Amino acid sequence: MSRTAPAPQGPRRAVVVAVGGVTALGLAVAVALPIVVDGRRSSAAQDLHADLQRVATAQAAWKDAHGSYSTSLHDLRVPAARTDVAIVSAGADAFCAGAYDESTRTAMFFSPQRGFDSTACR
Repeated sequence: MSRTAPAPQGPRRAVVVAVGGVTALGLAVAVALPIVVDGRRSSAAQDLHADLQRVATAQAAWKDAHGSYSTSLHDLRVPAARTDVAIVSAGADAFCAGAYDESTRTAMFFSPQRGFDSTACR
C-alpha cells in the first residue's frame, strides 16, 4: 500500500494569508470610500455656497446702483470661481444663480426668495 505525502503547508498558508489580506483591504476600502466621497461632496457644496454668496452680494450692490438685477457675471465683476457659475435668470424683482461642480456632479442654486437650494429656481 502506498501512502501519498501530505501537501506542503507553506504554499497553502500563503494563499490563505493573501486572500485574507485582500479581503481585509477590500473591507477597509469599502468603509473609507464613502467617507472620502462625502468629504469631497461636502467640500464641493461649501465651494458652491461661497461662489453663489459672492454672486448674491454683487447682485445686491448692482440692484442698488441700477434698479434691477444683472444677467452678466462680467458686469457684476464676480471673480473667477472654482466651479461653473451662471446667472439663470434676472429681472427687476428677482434673480437666480446656479453653480455646478463637475468633479462631484453637485449643483446648487440661489435666489433671494428661496435662498440656497439644490433644486433649480425658475
